Amino acid sequence: MAETEVKTEGGGAPSALEKKVARQVEYYFGDANLKRDTFLQLQIREDNGWVALETMIKFNRLKSLTTDFDIIVAALEKSPSGLMEISEDKLKIRRAVSKPLPEETAAYWQSMRARSVYCKGFPIDANLDTMQEFMDQFGECVHIQLRRDKEKKFKGSIFAVYESVESVKRFLDAEDLKIGDQEVNKMKKDDYIKMKADEKKSRKEDEKKKKLEQREQKEKDQVEAIQSEFDDYEKGCILHFTGVNDQTSREDLKELFGDHGTIQWVDFERGQTEGTIRFSEDTKAQETLDKIKAATEGAIQVRGCELTLRVLEGEEEEHHWMKVFEDKSRARLKKQQGRRGRKTKWFEKRDNRRGDRGGDRDRGDRDREDRYQGKKTKFEDDDEGGNGASEAVKPEQGVKRPADDGDAGKPSPKKEKTEDS
Repeated sequence: MAETEVKTEGGGAPSALEKKVARQVEYYFGDANLKRDTFLQLQIREDNGWVALETMIKFNRLKSLTTDFDIIVAALEKSPSGLMEISEDKLKIRRAVSKPLPEETAAYWQSMRARSVYCKGFPIDANLDTMQEFMDQFGECVHIQLRRDKEKKFKGSIFAVYESVESVKRFLDAEDLKIGDQEVNKMKKDDYIKMKADEKKSRKEDEKKKKLEQREQKEKDQVEAIQSEFDDYEKGCILHFTGVNDQTSREDLKELFGDHGTIQWVDFERGQTEGTIRFSEDTKAQETLDKIKAATEGAIQVRGCELTLRVLEGEEEEHHWMKVFEDKSRARLKKQQGRRGRKTKWFEKRDNRRGDRGGDRDRGDRDREDRYQGKKTKFEDDDEGGNGASEAVKPEQGVKRPADDGDAGKPSPKKEKTEDS
């Protein structure tokens, strides 16, 4: 399509409506929005940057202000920014060729961070005109982003970008600042995000500490439960033996003693020379020993070796039971830790598999860590919406635009999820 003549100048002071219209249109074509507005980018590529006013008036926010081409053209002609050009037939507009989008360099993002602030204290029913007027007290505010909860309701706080760091300083230095009767909470956006990140880290540490305390308490309760079992142990059930050879097995011992009492446990491994036999509560070790002696006429042998036997009593018996219960406690805890360990390993393997599939994307995310609006910062229960964004215009284009939600002249950065303080 042939290049059309451009008209950029107009006469007379702009009306209040014209100021809003110009600001809104300049928002659509502004640095922050145009970089992320897929629909508008497609429109621009089709006609050397030109976009028909017929298309523009379908953007929600602009449509709510006016659909009159003459008002839009007059507003842009009177705008002092010089950002927009108007075609000769006054039916199309575009961003001025002399004002290309800035490159996304480190200096650019550093500048954005330096000019970005957080402000809380607006009524939840406040409109963007009111917010704009309040923020403009300290200098030109070029971007207002409403912060919302999960239900998309305004939270009373915003992120905003000023045209200059001097304006930021005036805003932050203002004392006893109020919106109506509500005191204003204000700080740099970077400071707010860092504060929230620190709070989130602190919450995680508190949760970790709480879980550790709960686990320690659980282990303590288990120890106390085991101790109660220890206090109630049955006395006189442990028979100690020595004199076996390295061929003696548990089965040999069970065969010898099992005929004279109910065996609960044999604490012995092949190759040892001594061990213990624990009988059930209804079997006394001394009675069993007496029965065996009577049956064998005093010579108690296993695999040709004569055994020396005695019933554990007093401190020796207490020490034996303490060891039994300690071993039991360790076994329980080890089993529980084993379950947790298997679960942890399963999650680690799953995360590693996901990491393998998403490695390139993760590296890309790291490459963008220093970017201001391209970086997502998510806190717990918060969602956040921008302002001034245009909405779906032509369904047949196949690209759906975000719905308008704000005031003119406010670029809406990429969605960030944050948490209100």
